[in-house]
Amino acid sequence: MKKSLFLITLVLLSVIVLGQEQEQLPVQPNEQPQEQPQVQPAEPPPAPQALPEGRDLKTVRLPRAFIHAGKEYPAGKYWLVLGEKNGQAVFFVANAAKELLFEDLAIVKAHPVEGTPSHFHVNIAGTLGDEYMKVKVTTQEQWLLGYFLVKK
Repeated sequence: MKKSLFLITLVLLSVIVLGQEQEQLPVQPNEQPQEQPQVQPAEPPPAPQALPEGRDLKTVRLPRAFIHAGKEYPAGKYWLVLGEKNGQAVFFVANAAKELLFEDLAIVKAHPVEGTPSHFHVNIAGTLGDEYMKVKVTTQEQWLLGYFLVKK
């Protein structure tokens, strides 16, 4: 009996609730559809920088992949230019198309032997433990050293 009274009460409540009119929102005739935000086209990437002026070391082959400023570079041929920036020697490193990738300060050491014949030589070798590749430029007056972190 209690079940039947409960069911009857439930049915009556649902009839009352469903029987009431649902409130409808009025539609405005002059209402404009919402405009979609326009997507701005992506800016084209900046034009690659040309190599700065300096002593062109031509292409050098870096035999191992390396990391500079958190970015990885594969082993291969790179253009090196030895230049000067703010009074300090700098290696400018570019890809095969001579587009500047990055610059790195050169470590300058005085040449220990005075009066050596004038020559200019680039040597690439690994450091002890092969943690870095060393680019060594020998001039009459000094050695210029650049170090590239080898990718493990």
